[in-house]
Amino acid sequence: MATQAEWDGFSWGVSPGCARPISELSSSRSVSVERNQDKEGEPATQTVALDLATIDLSYTAAASATGRDPRDEFDDWSRRVGTYAPFYLNGRTFAADLFLLKSASHSDVLMRPDGAWASATISLSFEEYAEDESGLRLERRTVGGLTPGISSPGATSAVSVGPTDSQRALKMP
Repeated sequence: MATQAEWDGFSWGVSPGCARPISELSSSRSVSVERNQDKEGEPATQTVALDLATIDLSYTAAASATGRDPRDEFDDWSRRVGTYAPFYLNGRTFAADLFLLKSASHSDVLMRPDGAWASATISLSFEEYAEDESGLRLERRTVGGLTPGISSPGATSAVSVGPTDSQRALKMP
């Protein structure tokens, strides 16, 4: 397969059995400048920092070109939101070491008479992933162990949480 790009085991490109080329690709890198004016004899300061790099791409997922249901492919991307991995373009890391999938969306869905998707344009937005100031990182493949829109059985709210029996026994009268 002539691979254009790859991220977390998913690849875009063209081969005899699969055509999934990137139709649009854009990326950006910017710098932020913060200036503090002189206050009561203190010197003025200027802070310059690189902002996180971003990548936005879109491609057409067509069952006839890939042999895969475009809706299943989009659902796969939806589950990957919050995952980070290196982004490779032409076999080399691109722009930064790691990229976090921030969003996945679909448009231009063509449906067959039975309602199955024949093709769809899938758009993905990535942002450079970096450790925060405390050094904490997301665990790979999960976002806090939560699944959007699904409640965990047995989970309690903060309102219903109270002291344990042993804590009650130690309470002073």
